[in-house]
Amino acid sequence: MAALADGADVVGLDHADTLVTDFEPVVDELAELVDQDDRLPVLVGQAVGGMVVVRYAQRYPGRAAGLVLAAPVLGPWPALDLLSEMVIPSEPYGAFERETLAAVEECLATIDFDHPLGDDLPALWLHSADDVRVPLADTRAGLDRVRGLRFEERIHPGGRHDLLREPTALAEVAGFVARIVHGDGSAGA
Repeated sequence: MAALADGADVVGLDHADTLVTDFEPVVDELAELVDQDDRLPVLVGQAVGGMVVVRYAQRYPGRAAGLVLAAPVLGPWPALDLLSEMVIPSEPYGAFERETLAAVEECLATIDFDHPLGDDLPALWLHSADDVRVPLADTRAGLDRVRGLRFEERIHPGGRHDLLREPTALAEVAGFVARIVHGDGSAGA
């Protein structure tokens, strides 16, 4: 990726195989990771990771240079309807434990009732038009509650959920990061 060629470091959290019952400690863990470097990071979050990145930006304003949100879980996510089911199926939303879904629901409510991200924070939203796991319209409703003026969106055709494996999306992320790193984090490029 071009951002790596420009000298960017990539570090991250992985809670894929962890039972998460509260996302605030995950946000705390992200803050500890960010605090290990003097530079402001561009935070990248996919799906539930996008939710965590948004919550981080709300709790720690001014401590990120920008956000990249790839099919973020925000707004009225339909997977939360599964909390009323006896058995939670793994399709189409992925395998989630009941406790983790409840924690997602709580975090989304907290995001909805906290402050917007602010007008100074550049953010790039990537989504597939027909994403079944994280529907576009639901995410848009959640983003409308938090987005600021320096917000960009890129909607890709098709239904691919894992956009960060798509060369076109990666090029958009690299361009966004490069604009921030080189001092032109303006939206709309």
